[in-house]
Amino acid sequence: MGKLRRFPKGATVMRVAEIGTWVAVLRSGRVRVIGFDGGRIIATRGEGDILGEQALIDGKLRSATVQTDSPVRVLAVGVKEFDHVLGRHPRVMRVLCAVMSERLRQSDRALGSQGGDALTKVVRLLVSRAEDHGVRVEQGVSVNIGAQVNVARFLGVSRESVVRTLKALRDDGIISTRRGLVTIRDLDALRRRVE
Repeated sequence: MGKLRRFPKGATVMRVAEIGTWVAVLRSGRVRVIGFDGGRIIATRGEGDILGEQALIDGKLRSATVQTDSPVRVLAVGVKEFDHVLGRHPRVMRVLCAVMSERLRQSDRALGSQGGDALTKVVRLLVSRAEDHGVRVEQGVSVNIGAQVNVARFLGVSRESVVRTLKALRDDGIISTRRGLVTIRDLDALRRRVE
């Protein structure tokens, strides 16, 4: 079922306003989901995530553009195959509903974090990522935030504000950083920054 497709770093996998004729299951790599305005990163997705399902489920045009942040491999499933799987395996629809529900929750949290200064926005993002996708490591909880410029675009702040905030949190011993990875050494102290 499906066909393996490869995309180089910087490629567009799906475009906003396209007719949805296929879904992609991300087999390797990372992508960013860019809002209909073309400038705001609304999410990042990684291995195991599904892309483009909303357009196939509701029959409307694609609501976002998906671009690769690294070389990517996807399993591309056409609309007929997708419908066949849903018809033969109704449990898959329940899984898709759970995925879409979680994405709605993430969207709600993102909207809630739009208020405040850059420090508040960055801290809320780090806490949210730690709670949703954090990986326990010896030093705390590790989260992949990707490029600082993308974090800035996602939060609607300048890259310099993101850099200053991460430096302040590093200086206070709350986090450590390394090439897109943030290790949160003290999650409770991080949460207190926005209380």
